[in-house]
Amino acid sequence: MVDHCDSDEIPPKVSVIMNCLNYGRFLPRALDSVYAQTVADWEVIFWDNASTDNSAEIANSYDRRVRYFRSEKTYPLGRARNLAFAEAQGEYIALLDCDDLWLPEKLQKQLELFRKNPGLGFIYSDSIFFNDDGDQYKMFQAVTPRRGRVFNELLLKNFISSETMVFRKTALDGLDYLFNEKFTMVMDYELTLRLAYLYEIDFIDEPLSKWRMHPGSESNTKRFLIPHETRQMLDNLLRQTPEIGRNFGSAVTQFVKALDYDFALEAWSKGDGKSARAHLQSNLTNRKFFLTYLLTFVSSFLYFEKTKSRLNQMLLRFKRARSGKRPRCCSGPEKTL
Repeated sequence: MVDHCDSDEIPPKVSVIMNCLNYGRFLPRALDSVYAQTVADWEVIFWDNASTDNSAEIANSYDRRVRYFRSEKTYPLGRARNLAFAEAQGEYIALLDCDDLWLPEKLQKQLELFRKNPGLGFIYSDSIFFNDDGDQYKMFQAVTPRRGRVFNELLLKNFISSETMVFRKTALDGLDYLFNEKFTMVMDYELTLRLAYLYEIDFIDEPLSKWRMHPGSESNTKRFLIPHETRQMLDNLLRQTPEIGRNFGSAVTQFVKALDYDFALEAWSKGDGKSARAHLQSNLTNRKFFLTYLLTFVSSFLYFEKTKSRLNQMLLRFKRARSGKRPRCCSGPEKTL
């Protein structure tokens, strides 16, 4: 394990957590976007999760503000996140995955908001989803952001993207644990839910980051891990904090119904229409559930996915047209329907 920072140096204002596993092809742009920040008081905690590409060489080519660490073996991302967070020295901690980017004023604008409200647990922002064809759409076109005490709303819909988040370290210090080390896909969501239960949160209503859509991303390749981990996440929350079930019962019920839909899609993708319909039967009064239920009789999952993708593209073009922006082709993993 290599560390570029001496222990007697003055701690930085912000620690930027970058977990990396064979993302050397994207890494220079990600690191350069940190160096382009209008705030210079930061460190990068670069945790190499046993990469086998040139990620180590790239990270070590930067100056001492990049503190390089390496796992002896590849861990689930939840554990890799914990290892990186344990090295953070900053008053605030931000997340940036190695295939994503920050815009130059990100840290400055979020730190200003923290100074205005010392009680905030964390801050997020809008983000631009992009791929090799360029910018595609803004996250807040697909979800409605919320501020204040938003646990109920966040449980109903995850409207936060990890590369936009900055945490107050003292808020994190008050938690029993940071990331669930069993999780690969939902550890960030679980952390934000636990913080939103305890603290007010806020957002900057403009894009301060860019989220890369590409076929090799874990959100794409491990898509069907999400409902299983999400179910376990909910069980953990209800066991650890029983009053959530009492105080947010309606949201919990809707959350479980949404999981039934995801489990139905997983079964359908495996050719098991009968199991898919069993999950969908829990909520046939919902139009999405009902239409999908009917489609399992007459359509393949692949055709359904292609049709949904085209509908998402049409919806996004319509939203861009309404906002006065020229429509562009959209591809990659969909986040709207």
